[in-house]
Amino acid sequence: MKIAVTLPTNRRIKPKTAESILRMIAASEHEIIPIVRTEGYNTAENRGLVWVQAVKQGADYIMCVDDDMIYEPDTIDRLIAHDKDIIGGAYNVRREVKQGAQVIEYLEGEPKEGVFKCKALGTGLMMIKSEVLKKIPQPWLGYKYAESGMVTMSTDWVFCEKAREHGFDIWCD
Repeated sequence: MKIAVTLPTNRRIKPKTAESILRMIAASEHEIIPIVRTEGYNTAENRGLVWVQAVKQGADYIMCVDDDMIYEPDTIDRLIAHDKDIIGGAYNVRREVKQGAQVIEYLEGEPKEGVFKCKALGTGLMMIKSEVLKKIPQPWLGYKYAESGMVTMSTDWVFCEKAREHGFDIWCD
């Protein structure tokens, strides 16, 4: 299986992040295509561009990572093993909105363990089957704004909303 590990960034990658991505790639039994995009106006544009490259290069799955997180070595193979169209993990937000705030929106309640459906997840840790992107019209990512100009929905949620509208479930491990 061919996995594109995609990293959109407009800044430097944190050293511990780079190390964890290398360990994750080394631990995987799959063929890995690393794709890094450093030139773009924003995260939505960069993430969309790395996804396009992944599809063009024939990746079966697209592993989304961010430039400031640390990943466990088994992350790629663990997410693929679930055989879901879209699956990721809950992780803490960069800025403290509240103590332990996570990048996830639950469907019902807050499940604490196992694999479960959710409304939306952050793309800082997400695995997507390439076939999903072929069935959702572009642009896959973007922002929603209030009349004041403030962002009301980030790129992650916009993607998850479009995926659900096209019949795909969002899963969390």
